[in-house]
Amino acid sequence: MISRLSAALLIASAALSGTLIADTTARLSYSLEDQFGVTHTQSECGPVVTLLLGGDRKGVEFVGDWGRALHRAFARELSSGSVCSVGYAHLKGAPFFVRKKIVASFPKDPDAPTLLDWKGYIRKSWGGENDAANLYVFDREGRLALQLPLRAFDTEQFDRIVDAIASLLENEFPTSD
Repeated sequence: MISRLSAALLIASAALSGTLIADTTARLSYSLEDQFGVTHTQSECGPVVTLLLGGDRKGVEFVGDWGRALHRAFARELSSGSVCSVGYAHLKGAPFFVRKKIVASFPKDPDAPTLLDWKGYIRKSWGGENDAANLYVFDREGRLALQLPLRAFDTEQFDRIVDAIASLLENEFPTSD
């Protein structure tokens, strides 16, 4: 029997024309260093809805607009801890001799770490596209619920993403009527 959460995500995914992941084995799991050399794992977010957003060299140009918009839309949930947002950079294929220069190009704010994915672990684990910002949404049990490649900011697509995440939050944290 399909749960209300699964049904809501299936409907949302059809509208998003992204990829809904039905394979419940695609769990949130990573151990990656940030630009400061600190290793981060999925356990830092805890059992909450997790947004993983990042891109490759060309896709990073789209990350800013989508990331700022998602942070505005879920500001309350981010501050309360019911949503966790993690940024990453897909750096697979970057020559070893420019790694220090690449790391130096990231923001210096220790409160805004970016996971450095030198081996392409994220894309290998959950799919994604080149030359795009890739958004992955995981439910509070760490199951991949949504994966979308994002390019130029699109208000209609953004509204559908927000609705899908809100539906996920509503079904995970039901309110009594």
